[in-house]
Amino acid sequence: MPPIQGYSASIEAARQAFEAAKNALPRDFGQAVMAAGWTFLRDRHDVDALIDHVTSEAENDDFVSKLHAAADKARQQQPQRGRPPKATNDTAHKHVKDDESPIVPATV
Repeated sequence: MPPIQGYSASIEAARQAFEAAKNALPRDFGQAVMAAGWTFLRDRHDVDALIDHVTSEAENDDFVSKLHAAADKARQQQPQRGRPPKATNDTAHKHVKDDESPIVPATV
């Protein structure tokens, strides 16, 4: 069992986790570029030019909107993790007919 932390310690732990995740984004970008297998990138100058181009495109709201839409679509395609949502009361008792009691089994 982890030790009980105070509120300020919990805030600091969350801040550190956020910074670690934020610092992982450039590494993720580099890995994605390596995995893309772009053979048109010849050297460091091509990479710098690509970064400059993406940086200038990022100032365009339409580009950012399309980027976010594509990322959201890819995110939605991933299988859901965790426990599935609990069924509502209506769907849980759909097998019960109007004249039957949901508790008492029907005898024939």
